[in-house]
Amino acid sequence: MGANNVNQRRQPGESGHPGRRINGTLIGVVIGLLALGACAGRPPYFQDAVNEATQDMVGKRYGAPHNRQSASDGGEIWTYFERGSGTAGFGGHVRGGSCRSYVLTFDQRAVLRQWAQQPCQG
Repeated sequence: MGANNVNQRRQPGESGHPGRRINGTLIGVVIGLLALGACAGRPPYFQDAVNEATQDMVGKRYGAPHNRQSASDGGEIWTYFERGSGTAGFGGHVRGGSCRSYVLTFDQRAVLRQWAQQPCQG
């Protein structure tokens, strides 16, 4: 063994090539971003729940709706708001926040019949 190899021990997972550690970290970051993107593009629970989910089921999953209205046919319309985070500037105004509303229409038997995703109003 040469003099350079005498007391050099590698940690588990080290290859002896510093560039490989950076590449591994970069790959991890890329995989994480792809996973987040896949979640963002996934259809909401409501899409698969139409004609099956009841008010009780939705309430147990998401809690009480933020807004509840009576529908003209005797059912109910529930609204949930999903607010994204934003950053406050020195003036106290929030920038970059987002808000989506999910409007759910239930029939007289409390079954989900339709839903819509909309930007929040006002």
